[in-house]
Amino acid sequence: MDGGVGPLVEDLFRREAGRLTARLVRLLGPGSLDLAEELVQAALMKALAVWPFRGVPDNPAGWLWTAARNGAVDALRRRRFAAPVTPEDLAEALPARPDDDPSFAAELADDQLRLIFACCHPVLPPEARVALTLKTVGGFGVAEIARAFLAQETAIAQRLVRAKARLAEARVPFAIPGPGELPERQDSVLDVVYLMFNEGYEAARGEALVRAELAREAVRLAELLAAGRATATPEAAALAALVCLQGARLASRVDAGGTLRPLAEQDRAAWDRALIARGFRWLEASLRGERETRWHVEAAIAATHAAAPSFHATDWGRVVALYDRLLELAPSPVVALNRAVALAEAEGPAAGLDALAGIADDPRMARYPLLAAARADLLRRLGDVPAARAQLSHALTLDLSDPARRFIEGRLRALAG
Repeated sequence: MDGGVGPLVEDLFRREAGRLTARLVRLLGPGSLDLAEELVQAALMKALAVWPFRGVPDNPAGWLWTAARNGAVDALRRRRFAAPVTPEDLAEALPARPDDDPSFAAELADDQLRLIFACCHPVLPPEARVALTLKTVGGFGVAEIARAFLAQETAIAQRLVRAKARLAEARVPFAIPGPGELPERQDSVLDVVYLMFNEGYEAARGEALVRAELAREAVRLAELLAAGRATATPEAAALAALVCLQGARLASRVDAGGTLRPLAEQDRAAWDRALIARGFRWLEASLRGERETRWHVEAAIAATHAAAPSFHATDWGRVVALYDRLLELAPSPVVALNRAVALAEAEGPAAGLDALAGIADDPRMARYPLLAAARADLLRRLGDVPAARAQLSHALTLDLSDPARRFIEGRLRALAG
């Protein structure tokens, strides 16, 4: 019997695959990304084969590292002619150190930052940088990356193959870039971390709305960037503020039955106050720069919500003004949708509905269920129940996570009564 080993290994893959891959790439050298991923995957498959019979080891992450390390040594013995280092050198450089060794943990953190920046090298187009980093560092599958990009899985798979080949061909160094190169790569790095957080905060599909482990990993990486000697920019601090402030709400995002709980219905006492405090500290640090970015504005919006004692006591006028600024910096129909929802709280549902009319015909929103859900709520508040029901019924025809689907079905039932 599996004995729960499958879910454990899946969870470990999320947490450890990027770290182990990063360390192997640093030691194996440029062009070794495919080999490093194969070795980590083989270690995980070995765990699935062995642990159900021998039991889960006391230190499962350390066990995976030892398996990947031994696989690397064996692979180099078979492929010595093509290896950048010898098996003997590798064995010496890959001590089987305990996973809870603080110095080892620090090395893994540095290796992950190096791998992120290697994947975000300017030899790759921006969309390939993000996709490759999500795959190698975040442990994302091709299907998850395709959802994040609203693209076909075959296109993402081809993009990943081309990106790896380009990095190998260019022999991209495994290092955090110098001050002159950092700005052009850091934007992609911040995008990657935010996409990772967003998938954990609100999964597009599946049984769970919140994938807390993924969101927490994104928070960890964001704070790692914001605190790093070379990477501690105001932009990185702003992103760290944003994910901390939003991540503080994770425990209240679904109810006991696993149904989505909107912001207006969340128990603010369940919000993580320690994480909110960290978010405000990072927000203060982000104000030391001269450039305002989307991360600064989004963090300010999240801070406004975090500071409000209740949903109705939120400074909605400030939220609308911040969304106006965000539309200037990073225009998108989703930002316009969020502004319309805030406007409805500040000036009433009619104003919000008028604002939504401006994005209703945007083809990018044709399959976006939250647009229909938002229109349904505003129509309900205006007393047009038949139109609200029609919008909710339309939303149910679109791609939804199971918790979001249960939420919309519940709203539909309530309107029927």
